[in-house]
Amino acid sequence: VFQEFRQRAFAKRQQQLTAMKVLQRNCAAYLRLRNWQWWRLFTKVKPLLNSIRHEDELLAKEAELTKVREKHLAAENRLTEMETMQSQLMAEKLQLQEQLQAETELCAEAEELRARLTAKKQELEEICHDLEARVEEEEERCQYLQAEKKKMQQNIQELEEQLEEEESARQKLQLEKVTTEAKLKKLEEDQIIMEDQNCKLAKEKKLLEDR
Repeated sequence: VFQEFRQRAFAKRQQQLTAMKVLQRNCAAYLRLRNWQWWRLFTKVKPLLNSIRHEDELLAKEAELTKVREKHLAAENRLTEMETMQSQLMAEKLQLQEQLQAETELCAEAEELRARLTAKKQELEEICHDLEARVEEEEERCQYLQAEKKKMQQNIQELEEQLEEEESARQKLQLEKVTTEAKLKKLEEDQIIMEDQNCKLAKEKKLLEDR
């Protein structure tokens, strides 16, 4: 849209510049007309002319001169307007050039920014890819650790059950040991008693034999 508007404005300025050049050529032609020899001759001869004989011609010339002066004044005014318009057009042209330069710089900056953003996007995508790979590795490692944890918990449970069984067996053995020691002590006591009885019997037997 801006490009189309700029083209239309440029075409309009070209038309205005062409019109201004035409007016400038017309003004230059008038200035050359003012210096023609017949006009100089007319101005020199005019005081010598018979006012009665050339009154009509003089009036016509004066009317023509008035028209020429009016045209000259109008041409000067138009020339002034065209010069003003030309100055305005030059100012607008300069402004448009500055605007175009600014837009060109902005476009270059935008392109540079786009390139930086593209590079940054690519960098972030690579980082994201690396992170996804690391997350996948961590998930696999976590699954492995979970399996190892489950296996170790199972081993611990088996060891605890084994310890409970061994503790039960140990307590049973301890009970059997205490019972056996009690029986052994009872047997030792019975043996001592029997030995005492045997000694007594042996003494009694000897006494009987000695009689």
